[in-house]
Amino acid sequence: MISLFSLLFVASLLSLLLHRTKLLQPFTLAVLLAGLLLSGTAVGLNGFGTSEAMTLFTIVMLIVLMAFALHEKSDTTMTQMLFLSTASVALLQSQTMLAFIVSFEAVSLISIVLVSHIETKAQAEGAVKMFIAGAIATGMLLLGAVFYLMGGGLLDAKLTSHGSLFSQMGVYVMLFAVFYKLTIVPMHGWAADTYALVRHSHAALLTGVAKTVVALAAFKLFAPFLVHSIAFSVPLLVVLAVVTMTLGNFMALHQKKLARILAYSSIAHAGYMLLAYAAVKSGYASTGLLYMAIAYIFMQTAVFLVLDTLRKKYDMQTLEDLKGLAKGDGILAFFFTVQLFSLAGIPLLAGFLGKAVVFYAVVDAGLWYVALIALLNSALSVGYYAWIVKHLYFDESRVSNSFKTPEKLNIISQLILLGGTLYFGIFASMVFAVGNGL
Repeated sequence: MISLFSLLFVASLLSLLLHRTKLLQPFTLAVLLAGLLLSGTAVGLNGFGTSEAMTLFTIVMLIVLMAFALHEKSDTTMTQMLFLSTASVALLQSQTMLAFIVSFEAVSLISIVLVSHIETKAQAEGAVKMFIAGAIATGMLLLGAVFYLMGGGLLDAKLTSHGSLFSQMGVYVMLFAVFYKLTIVPMHGWAADTYALVRHSHAALLTGVAKTVVALAAFKLFAPFLVHSIAFSVPLLVVLAVVTMTLGNFMALHQKKLARILAYSSIAHAGYMLLAYAAVKSGYASTGLLYMAIAYIFMQTAVFLVLDTLRKKYDMQTLEDLKGLAKGDGILAFFFTVQLFSLAGIPLLAGFLGKAVVFYAVVDAGLWYVALIALLNSALSVGYYAWIVKHLYFDESRVSNSFKTPEKLNIISQLILLGGTLYFGIFASMVFAVGNGL
């Protein structure tokens, strides 16, 4: 039986032949729909395997990518999205160090290629910063792998929690390489500029898909080691998580460009995800991270696709430009508002339950004071999300905008993402049933 990985890989190659034809979008949608039927199949190579938790997230990822394919008009981006989905499936199913490293690098390289579709100087700057960050992360990952091997570790096996000083040092270096991609402070500097400068549809893939895939795959691989070295790892991870979420939220408060606000919001959410790593001894840590990843991939993809529409249709890029949008394009404003509320953690939306389960895991791990700081940070974030909504609904525009009829495919795309945010905000049993098997 053909595996999901094989289907996506072959489809990625075939998509190269369909450029500049009307068949590429329906072909992509058909492939992703067929992928849902194969979501539980594993990569047919040594070192890979799947689980119920990863199967659930893979299904969610494919649904999100279908929404993305409905929105996207660029043939090149569509093909790159298929290659990214192929590498993401491999990364989610990686079970050995070698499988993880190869898949991690595949995701990184495809992400760099994605943003190399340059049309403006700003996009060129964002692409260069993404390339430099990717090179640094790659160097750190390979350096850590060398130390790990010198200490007696094996690349063709699962990460060992017992080893020499060299081996343990190598694991931490590799973990910091992962943190570079997750935009954990102080390895976040490239992210705000990259996410804000590249095309917003590309940022949707980078922040929504790539970040969540890396977070889940790395947790699965490194969790046993973190449990074994908990005396050192927990204080380190707590400090990094708290600093990341706090800096991200405070920096977002002072931004005027919508993309930079959401870029710093993405950095803050990386801090929330890192809390699951800090609370690794709790039985709810993996469930919390899985729930947050599911919520985040829906809402982060949605808000950056909204930004993409705002830029293309109305050339809106700042808070000032956004004033009065609800009176002219109420549908788009509604989609944007609901996803912003989810990012803020408003009840009955997926973002609320994602944060709630992670925060509960932190308390269960005996880190109640960290949960309190995270709650204060979440409350702080409401400020800039509410500020965006204020501009949408309560401010009058100083210029006369010519509002256009919403495109049907864009509406369907946003409805899919909204459906995921609402569904996982109300129904949690599916995630709790498989979360411990991450």
